[in-house]
Amino acid sequence: MPRDDTYSDSDTPALSQFQKNRFFKGKLMTPRDMEAEQAYHAERLHTINRFLNGKGIVHGIEIQSVTETDDGLDVTLTPGLALDGNGRPIVVEQVTTKSVPMPADDEVYFFLEFTEAAMETIPVPDTEGAVDDDTAPNRAVESFTLTYHETEPDEVAAVPDVDIPNLQVDNFDPQTLREALSEQYQQYQSSRGSSGPAVFVGAFERTPDGNWVPIDDAPARPVVFDSEYLFGVLVDHVADTDNPHRTPVTKEPMDVPEDVDEIMDALEGLQAQVETLQDDRRSLTRYVMRKTIKDRIRFFEELADRVQEQSGEASQIARSIVDRSRENLQAVRVREEDYEKQLDNLIAPLVELGDCLEPVTTEESLEDYLRAVSNLQSAVEEDRSLLDQVDAHDEVCEAADSLEVLLDVVPVTNK
Repeated sequence: MPRDDTYSDSDTPALSQFQKNRFFKGKLMTPRDMEAEQAYHAERLHTINRFLNGKGIVHGIEIQSVTETDDGLDVTLTPGLALDGNGRPIVVEQVTTKSVPMPADDEVYFFLEFTEAAMETIPVPDTEGAVDDDTAPNRAVESFTLTYHETEPDEVAAVPDVDIPNLQVDNFDPQTLREALSEQYQQYQSSRGSSGPAVFVGAFERTPDGNWVPIDDAPARPVVFDSEYLFGVLVDHVADTDNPHRTPVTKEPMDVPEDVDEIMDALEGLQAQVETLQDDRRSLTRYVMRKTIKDRIRFFEELADRVQEQSGEASQIARSIVDRSRENLQAVRVREEDYEKQLDNLIAPLVELGDCLEPVTTEESLEDYLRAVSNLQSAVEEDRSLLDQVDAHDEVCEAADSLEVLLDVVPVTNK
């Protein structure tokens, strides 16, 4: 199917069946066939993104600064990935500064919009007058433009209204909850409409001294959450035994029996329930600890690869952390005291790694990493709860993943 430009540019892309090329021997491939091949794959991906993932920031893309110039505003963005309202990925591959005209008001709301830019202009041979131009672009790069509104946008990252069934009704069970939530989700998908393809990335206001600073009460940026994060939220919720949401208890208080045998039977029943809860807690705790070790292996292995060219020593330390973490993971059972000892032994190489990264990473990203390492050290030394230590550990992994490597650094060779 020829690529429909209105599909890419429309604020409300419609659903349509996907058409793809059918290949056979002797088929003459024309530009129309090639465009249909691209459109088939692109439209499938965009449609799936639009309905399964939604619109918003996937990773990064923060507004680093807004600076006033003679011609307008210079807006600096950090690298990252977003999905626009049509399901198209927007990539900011490096720290990028875009210029926009000076707003008339003292408030401005910035958006990213998907665009394509033609490149590599090449001559086109004229075959019997079949072409209109002597040259044509040979490539198109998917890019973005920065736009702004001077009034607060209608679209905000609002939380949809969800009617949770009453947990105290007699016929409540997990299947009832599942069906009720599924029905509401279908209604939400049918009624939410389109908020346009542009992605809101931040709001700034001008102070009396002429500087531009973030607006404190600006609408929240839309964010795309991945399955691993949502699963982590579920695990944390299930593992929280303190009932922070004050979930109502449906069981009536147990009558105290007068007979000694009945009392002993009741105590044995309570003891069995306590042992079951303890087993469940141990299983969940073990899962969370093992998962954080796996995350550490993944993040620091990626970091070792990223800094290999700029600092072999930093890469070597990151790989030693990975190797040690793999050894930690070999145990069939991970006890809390063993896990806390692992974290204690991890502090020194994390600090050493930060010292080696100073010449090859941006100052801001390195400060975030060192701050996270310091928080982890405090959590371990103060013997905080396991969940606090796990949370501090995850902050270190996220900070390591967000370290920005300076590409123009001369590689350091080990002597």
